[in-house]
Amino acid sequence: MTTAGRLPFKEVNSAALAALPRVLDWAGVHWQQHGHEIQMINPTRANDDGFGSFSINANSGVWADFASGDKGADVVNLVAYLKSCPQGEACKELARLFGIMSGKAAPATEAVPLPPSAAAAMDSVPVLPIPADMLGNMPRNKPKHPGKVVQVWRYNDAEGLPLVFVARLEPGANGRSKDYYPLSVWQDLATGKRAWRWKNVPAPRPLYGLDRLHSRQSAPVVLCEGEKAADAAGKLLPDHVAVCWMNGAEAVSKADFSPLAGRDCLIWRDYDSPGEIAANAVAGQLLKIGAASVTHLDVAGFATYAPSLDGTAPVLLPGGEWHEGDDAADAIGRGWTAAHLAMLLEMNKPAAPQHSEETTQPPAEQQASENAIPEKAKPGRPKRQISSNGGSPFKISDNGVYFKSEDMDAPLWVCSKLDILARTRDVNSEGWGLLVRFADPDGSIKEWNIPSELVASSEGTEVIKGLLSRGLLIGSGPKARQRLLEYLGRYDGGERATLVSRLGWHGNAFLLPDGQLGDSNEVLVFQAAQKQREAMQCAGDLAAWQTGIAQYCVGNSRLAFAASCAFAGPLLGVIGAESGGFHFYGDSSQGKTTLLQVAGSVFGGPGYLQTWRATDNALEAMASAYSDCLLPLDEIHQCDPRIIGEAVYMLGNGRGKGRANDRGGSRGAVAEWRLLFLSSGEKTLAAHMAEARKDMKAGMEIRMLAVQADAGGGLGLFDTLHDKENGKALADHLKANCASSYGTAARAFIDRLVSEKEKLPSIIRQQLARFGCEVLPEDAHGQAHRAATRFALVAVAGELASAWGVTGWPKGTAWKAAQQCFADWLKARGTTGNREDEEILSKIRFFLEQHGEARFTRLSDEAILQSVDSLGPDPDDHAPRTISRCGYRLKDKISGVIKYLILPESFRAEVCAGMDVSRACRLLQQAGALEVTKGAGHMLQIRYTPEAKYSKSGRAKVYCVTSAIFGDGNFIDEASDAA
Repeated sequence: MTTAGRLPFKEVNSAALAALPRVLDWAGVHWQQHGHEIQMINPTRANDDGFGSFSINANSGVWADFASGDKGADVVNLVAYLKSCPQGEACKELARLFGIMSGKAAPATEAVPLPPSAAAAMDSVPVLPIPADMLGNMPRNKPKHPGKVVQVWRYNDAEGLPLVFVARLEPGANGRSKDYYPLSVWQDLATGKRAWRWKNVPAPRPLYGLDRLHSRQSAPVVLCEGEKAADAAGKLLPDHVAVCWMNGAEAVSKADFSPLAGRDCLIWRDYDSPGEIAANAVAGQLLKIGAASVTHLDVAGFATYAPSLDGTAPVLLPGGEWHEGDDAADAIGRGWTAAHLAMLLEMNKPAAPQHSEETTQPPAEQQASENAIPEKAKPGRPKRQISSNGGSPFKISDNGVYFKSEDMDAPLWVCSKLDILARTRDVNSEGWGLLVRFADPDGSIKEWNIPSELVASSEGTEVIKGLLSRGLLIGSGPKARQRLLEYLGRYDGGERATLVSRLGWHGNAFLLPDGQLGDSNEVLVFQAAQKQREAMQCAGDLAAWQTGIAQYCVGNSRLAFAASCAFAGPLLGVIGAESGGFHFYGDSSQGKTTLLQVAGSVFGGPGYLQTWRATDNALEAMASAYSDCLLPLDEIHQCDPRIIGEAVYMLGNGRGKGRANDRGGSRGAVAEWRLLFLSSGEKTLAAHMAEARKDMKAGMEIRMLAVQADAGGGLGLFDTLHDKENGKALADHLKANCASSYGTAARAFIDRLVSEKEKLPSIIRQQLARFGCEVLPEDAHGQAHRAATRFALVAVAGELASAWGVTGWPKGTAWKAAQQCFADWLKARGTTGNREDEEILSKIRFFLEQHGEARFTRLSDEAILQSVDSLGPDPDDHAPRTISRCGYRLKDKISGVIKYLILPESFRAEVCAGMDVSRACRLLQQAGALEVTKGAGHMLQIRYTPEAKYSKSGRAKVYCVTSAIFGDGNFIDEASDAA
């Protein structure tokens, strides 16, 4: 038993930590435990009204009060804090408590009653974000605190709106050099009054720098302990987004790290024991939320090297300075710059392992490419976590995959670096495989989902062939290939990814070939050919697309409409709209392909444009791959006119053809999609189908609305040339820019759309109704309204893209362009009525126009006058003989109306061939072109035809169609097209 000499701090701390609950009970404090974390109420702070602010690590004894900033590293320090006594006295008390020193320990403090429950104390709520009118009333000092506010950090949300502030006060209370306090706005639930409080927002608490994270979504992230360190790290690592969590080392569990999911994270810890513990805790949180990768900055390098200059060039000299507690802010104070830190990071890269002569060496060019070319960051591409292979004989480094067993003197180089990202399967939990990532010799990043069945078939030959064809470098000899298959087969990681065969919306996430935007339960992997991945990549930046392409759409209705069509594709899934498309038609060299290229540049490069030269199976695959996007199809004449109508139906219906297997059942799932497609050609769909003697149905017309490419201003598809000399110069300019700036507009639009998806449907539907009211009369048929809705969706999409800063267009540009294109479509269609009804009347009208003289016998007046006794002469015996007669014609001399008395069988078999006879009669009656006899249905009873003369009743029934059928009907007056 120790009674004199040096105080046994180490022994006391060890005993006190092992019996920490006993120490807390002896100290008279109220506490609760959650795993390795013990929370207690601080008796030294009067405003501590509940658990959560004061935390103790039961494994290390490190403690902190996040509300006041007080903290310590062990239990002795904690007792000294609670008793407000020197640490020596606290050590003696604990030593007596555990029998290490003689004497009897006194309680540190009297037990105090527990505060009211959190539910009873809930009299106010935080106001998030902080209203702008409150920012001017922010308090400048903390009451009853000796220090002054010397610096304030603002925590924003993703949109840049303030959530909470953290203030630094100097000097701190109780002899401390500084204190940190949160400052937020709270609203009293009883009175509704809002006021500033020196109080933190409830957990989970936001990260510092959320707005920067949102604006730089593909950048890696550096995490520091404290706002000052984060600001400094942002200067030293400008390619990173610097963030931190609130309240320092012991508040890791209270922070919301979810915005870092899918990001590459670098942790820059404080150079002390609590900093190391906090860094490990942060790493654990990052792995939980699915960070793409987590690495630690080796801060020991700051003690090894000192920054200096050789003239103007930065250099590192031996002998650095780095003290306990130092962080990124101290690095700047000692002369470190971004260039110096980049040199240090390069020097600290792991060296390539040494190989014996028996070890297969990686090719030199592979080492060079992997050291010199890092993975390329792609817009909108989320990073995927790479699984650990701890305990495996396989080791991975930047130089490749190595195999080494205990009986091997040197490792075997298996292949270049091959990361296994996840185990994959489809939505039906079938088709399992492994998703791998590697770099080819040119440094291009490749991802391949290796089906598990390939690993088991032909001894994995197909797997080796597939990896080699994609550029993976594999060691020579059979051993390396066997080990590679073993490396794949040994994967036991828990990461999962879902294979999908179509792009677009999957829940709240939008999938593109190079990654997803938005959150989903699992990582989505798009199964597509490499060619399509390349076609939907990005080039240039959004500003280049706006200045090179988008600005020339202003004032050009066809260009603005085509570009807006691309933005309309993702909106289909937001409001549950049907698929459909538009067809630009006109003479050759009017710029139809240019329209499709401009629209395609929103999503991808020149390879994004497809053609109609494809089988229906190929069209199915394309439509499924382009789901919720834009599918541009050039040159409709390349599609067989016999199947083009069915292809339009298929694209518009959003569903492929069901096929049977050899047993008569269904062969797999039927392809489905939801898209907007653009077509071009010299002829309309109706004219193209007429070449194969096919009729265009109204459903085909509505699914692919035909718009003339010529804007009518004498400049082809253009209304204005802007700064170009002629239409050719403008078209050439647009084509050149479509090949150099593409893909960024869709990413920017969808990125905003994902965040706004929940509140958009009602807004969009209101605008669709508004558009219909502006362009259609009240009595317009549903077909016209259906077409107007698709034009309206394009208008709304273009206006949203403009409002979100994607296009750079003035307000109303897309709306006016859609109105102009709709007016031109309606003028060409000729009617706001039912297209099928008009076609029926048109066919009857066409029959009478063709055969009105040749196949209708003219009745004489004498035949009518003598029809009472049926003894008069036959009708007009002096007229030419009628061949293939189908009826009679009679002109009323008073009204001038011509009546076509069509014999019943001729009317049904010829005049209404392929039509519903009853429907045709109803339409004729509605048009005032059919005379009937009451009680005879749709027919007229007459006595003055030969058929009546020779019948027993003296009467005959005919269909009496009058010349009123040649009236104006429901057609659009071309003279009023300006309206």
